[in-house]
Amino acid sequence: MTREGEQSEPGVHLSRSREAFVDLVESTDCDGPCVVHATAELGVDVEPLTAYAALADRSNHSFLLESAEKVASSDPDGAFAPSSRGRAGTGSDGGDARSDGGTDGTAERHARYSFVGYDPEAVIAVGPDGTDLQRLGPAADYVDVRGPAAGDTVDRVRAALPDLDRVGFPDNDRQTLDGGLVGFLAYDAVYDLWLGEVGVDRPDPVVPDAEFVLTTRTLAFDDREGSVSLVFTPIVGDDDPGAVYDRLADEAADVASTLRNAEAPATGGVRVDRETAGPREEYEDAVRETKEAVLDGEVYQGVISRTRTLEGEVDDLGLYESLRAVNPSPYMYLLRHGDRSVIGASPETLVSVDGDRVVSNPIAGTIRRGTSPVEDRKLAGELLADGKERAEHTMLVDLARNDVRRVSEAGSVRVEEFMNVLKYSHVQHIESTVTGTVAADADAFDATRATFPAGTLTGAPKVRAMELIDELELEPRGVYGGGVGYYSWTGDADFAIVIRTATVEHGVPRSGTGSRATEPRDGGVGPDRLTVRAGAGVVADSDPASEYEETEQKMAGVLDAVDRIRVERAARSRSRAEGSRDDETQSVSNHAADGRAAEPRDDDGDGTEDEGEQPTETSTDTPEVDR
Repeated sequence: MTREGEQSEPGVHLSRSREAFVDLVESTDCDGPCVVHATAELGVDVEPLTAYAALADRSNHSFLLESAEKVASSDPDGAFAPSSRGRAGTGSDGGDARSDGGTDGTAERHARYSFVGYDPEAVIAVGPDGTDLQRLGPAADYVDVRGPAAGDTVDRVRAALPDLDRVGFPDNDRQTLDGGLVGFLAYDAVYDLWLGEVGVDRPDPVVPDAEFVLTTRTLAFDDREGSVSLVFTPIVGDDDPGAVYDRLADEAADVASTLRNAEAPATGGVRVDRETAGPREEYEDAVRETKEAVLDGEVYQGVISRTRTLEGEVDDLGLYESLRAVNPSPYMYLLRHGDRSVIGASPETLVSVDGDRVVSNPIAGTIRRGTSPVEDRKLAGELLADGKERAEHTMLVDLARNDVRRVSEAGSVRVEEFMNVLKYSHVQHIESTVTGTVAADADAFDATRATFPAGTLTGAPKVRAMELIDELELEPRGVYGGGVGYYSWTGDADFAIVIRTATVEHGVPRSGTGSRATEPRDGGVGPDRLTVRAGAGVVADSDPASEYEETEQKMAGVLDAVDRIRVERAARSRSRAEGSRDDETQSVSNHAADGRAAEPRDDDGDGTEDEGEQPTETSTDTPEVDR
């Protein structure tokens, strides 16, 4: 056991000595248990992906959050680029990505930090029948999900983050993840948050409305400083603070040793046995009905989405590695929740809370990248001159202003950046930034509720647009259109909109809130099921066939990442059979490498393989903005 003055692993030290840690805890007048902040500088040179692969097997639940930079189109040579450590991929894999710098504080926030989480204290899954709490570590003893049984989904998630005094947290103005809740809020939470109030019956869920882990240990990568730190935020109650310190020091030394010896992971691939999609004609009919609603004055715009499903074997780490190379983005994430993985690369902020500042980042309007800086600027000018694109973007900025205003001090809402064109590896987007000052009686959870779901994923007005989605889409959206991110112990939060994302249900029969079982084959384990979804914004002059093709184009990013690692047999980069902790579940109810053409396809939705039918050619160069 490591004691003060002893370092079992060279270069590892906690931010405080043992004596200082004990004095801090004992001298603080906490009203009951408290959350204590301690940091260990690990002194290792390792990439986040390698670190994640080395640590994720310690439990069945883990996360990897990375980011790459935004670059303004005023930079003649820039592109949406990986950070200087190269975490997001390389120019050869990710298009013409270059690290030429960011544009503002938002870019700094996105590009500076990456986070790895493992061995959480608890897992919280919220669904229509209540909340499931898996108690995995000692901090879970302070989680009580029974209190808000009558509240909504966001209230129940809030209850999973104990409201305790904080001790020793650094006093700085940087937004970061200092422990807390990490996970997703599925789009289908709208049935609880919005649609239940207008009498809409919800379909059976395909995933929980929300699923988060409570983490008290986070590996933080600071690209600016080139440092790797293990951030501890244990809950200290009646514990001996000296014993708590010793446990942290031992874990820091163990993790440092593991990472110092870690090698780049040998990731597996994706084997596709079958690929299906909903009937094209049904989607185009839904577009026609949405157009009628627009012409009748019910909505200004409706976003109608569709799904493509692949069955076979999927190595989630291999798919994530491929996606981050193909499509580096401000938000890149891999969440493992048991036999479910959420893998994505999203450009768009749902909501961000940094101290008392709330930010929303509507994106609407897209054009391809040019083959030269001159053509880039020419295309950006064409995009900004397009009246239809400008009108749609302005509508969505107004919607974001209304959302942010719900949780902001009167008169504080501003459009800080309006209609900037930013460049990504394959496309350019029109983006705006809406900010406000969080009201005294509101917090990050309230900000999530106010901005969820994003208008860019529903249309406007929101409630009627969501009713149309419920009426016209063929199946529940699940995670698509929701948010992935974190609530920090500090009160900060940062959530991406779930687009350009794959949900993978690994071939293990499931049970519990919002679960979906795969059908076992030959009495054994069922196939992995990968789902990718995309939508199109429907307005009065939309063409149904073009909107269908747009959804194909928008799914191409994930499907291209699949094609990049397609194999005959997908070797797994890890075993999912067991974790390091036994799960204790508490249920609380509300009242208590080959192309896709080589694989079997069913684009018609008739249940049979389409003979002689070639897949629609797709490109990530010319889609509308992903929704």
